[in-house]
Amino acid sequence: MAPFFTIQQKLLLMTSSVSHSRKIYFLIFGLFIFLLTATALLYTRNVSQEPYIVFLSGAGMQEPVNKIAADFEQQTGIKVQTHFDGSSILRDYILKFKTGDIFLPGDKKNLDILQKKGLIKRSAFLAWHVVAILVSPQAADKISSLDDLSKPGIRLAMSNPRQASLGRLVMKKIIRKHPRGQAILNNIKAYGSSSQDVLRLYHQGNIDAVIEWEVMALTPAGKGLIVIPLQKPYQIKEPLNGGLLTTSKHPKLAKRFFQYLISSGREVFRRQGYNENRGNT
Repeated sequence: MAPFFTIQQKLLLMTSSVSHSRKIYFLIFGLFIFLLTATALLYTRNVSQEPYIVFLSGAGMQEPVNKIAADFEQQTGIKVQTHFDGSSILRDYILKFKTGDIFLPGDKKNLDILQKKGLIKRSAFLAWHVVAILVSPQAADKISSLDDLSKPGIRLAMSNPRQASLGRLVMKKIIRKHPRGQAILNNIKAYGSSSQDVLRLYHQGNIDAVIEWEVMALTPAGKGLIVIPLQKPYQIKEPLNGGLLTTSKHPKLAKRFFQYLISSGREVFRRQGYNENRGNT
């Protein structure tokens, strides 16, 4: 505001020595400049606040989600902001701040919690998330099954049960059920907040294997890891469901992107190695 008042004061000084008609002219001219400037500022603000989609996704799906978001932006011109973290962290964020357009957790239970709170308008199946043991090539001769994870000296990493849905699933369906579960637990040397964090810990060294989503071995960060499938009854196969949130600030755009996610997006997941078969593993 200060520059405007300075201009106005200058206009008043100038008009004090001119005729009444010129005073009117300068006042009209100053008003015109003010209105023109205000209009330009309003236009700029509207442009900077252009609508966009907020896509909240579990960190384990970063590669397909980024691909889907980029493809949608390229085809429609509508920007998609992707945010990745542990599914439980994102769920709590949605519950607290009541914001976001699309939610894609690694564990469907996080979606169910929001559903009960009335925050999910629609949900749909995208693919299956399968858990496996991902073994370092250097430890391939020592680990060929889940039982081997309990051997003395084996160094493991996994997702933190307090931060990531996968961590809770591993604790509940593998470690607590396995007769050598305590020994496996004792061999866990590091916990990550997400799948990416777990792989980062692996690359830092001194880790023989990680218990992770199988598809992480197909990502650049998981390159070289050897996939060891889990035997029954320790297999974990979770439906990967996306949800359209009722908290959307732009519901029409959110609905449009959701339709894209469950059609073209599903194909992206398939191409990136996610299991799309609804049957048993």
